Amino acid sequence: PMRKVIQAAALALVITLTTGCGAWTYTRSMFVSGISLEGLGEQFVSVSTQVTEGCKLQVIQLTTCAKYRVFGEHFKKAYPLTVSVWKAARKAGDTAMQDKAEDVIRVLSKDLTKLAVEALGALAPEGR
Repeated sequence: PMRKVIQAAALALVITLTTGCGAWTYTRSMFVSGISLEGLGEQFVSVSTQVTEGCKLQVIQLTTCAKYRVFGEHFKKAYPLTVSVWKAARKAGDTAMQDKAEDVIRVLSKDLTKLAVEALGALAPEGR
């Protein structure tokens, strides 16, 4: 039962984030919005909870746990700062700074998706 919940969450994460990244190819402003920024933060918390549990149970490889730990520390520092910069740039109409912040958000989203698939994929049963 726990594996099915984790698999469903991982699939939802991948669909959510890859859909957002697909929208980014049409226009940056479609990907980054207050709602998508909030969603990325919520996804990070959800994935982190699941990865932490998988690492505690030793069902996720130690190297993957270590990579996620490093990423998590980076995310916790970069995400709130980047969101603040994005909001300030948007309010000020500074599109160049907004674009730079969006690039950072896009990279964080991509890296979270990649690590989530790697970590949570380890929890999937063999052959499925």
